[in-house]
Amino acid sequence: MLRVAGPLAEVDDGGVTREVRVAPRLPGGPLVAGDRVTLDDSGTQGIIRGISPRRTVLERVGSGGRVRAVVANADLLMVVAAVAEPPLVPRLIDRYAVAAVAGGLDFAVVLTKADRPHDAQAVAEVTVRQRAAGHRVVVGSALDPGLVGEVRGLIGHRVAVLAGHSGVGKSTLTTALTGVPRATGAVSERLRSGRHTTTDPRLIPMPGGGAVIDTAGVRSFWLPPMTPHDIAAGFPDIASAAAGCRFPDCRHMGDAGCAVEGSVDAERLASYRALVEAADSAARFARGRD
Repeated sequence: MLRVAGPLAEVDDGGVTREVRVAPRLPGGPLVAGDRVTLDDSGTQGIIRGISPRRTVLERVGSGGRVRAVVANADLLMVVAAVAEPPLVPRLIDRYAVAAVAGGLDFAVVLTKADRPHDAQAVAEVTVRQRAAGHRVVVGSALDPGLVGEVRGLIGHRVAVLAGHSGVGKSTLTTALTGVPRATGAVSERLRSGRHTTTDPRLIPMPGGGAVIDTAGVRSFWLPPMTPHDIAAGFPDIASAAAGCRFPDCRHMGDAGCAVEGSVDAERLASYRALVEAADSAARFARGRD
């Protein structure tokens, strides 16, 4: 699945891009970019009748509090964040890291706009913390062939999701990686009328192998319901330190015998705890609605 827009979709059918229809009330839907589907060509236009089980999935909580898939079957989630304009938000990066681990994706960080005035110390702190957690971090400008080459090397022959705030350079980077202008790629007028194409995640192959899925910019990214253990898995440094906790169900929230506090970066621990508190609040709200 390359792109879906309402009742229409673009699929890669043996190397040929086709526009097809989506069956109403499709089991396992709604469809997202990256889905592998079953086509029915018995009519005048192909129609999608089924979705194969997803190998990986990036999920978030959308409007109405419902969990929804953003993309499927990708290998790598690359958070693209600007060092300035818009401001760098380290805790958004952490949220995406947790979502990546929960969905079975590898994780990396791309910091853009390094050619513009910015707080170098703050950027260095984020870079050190993310690398200490075992994450790959690339810093530069989305217009710089050097950064593009580094990102291309990280992706290899895999499918990578580019995610993050609006205005950080995701579309510029996508165009540089694929040679396809993100907002004006080949798409029929019928598909274009389904939704604003700039908001539709779209899988675009890269020359030489691999592919990129450029997602719409976000203001915030809310995680699906998770346990503290699930959240800690997205903080490899915390998960490692947790092996020394006295109790296996330690939440690392000031619990007795916790080995995490004092063993990991204080800001990383604060970010983890904020996510646990948010998950607890969401669970209480959900119980109150039942």
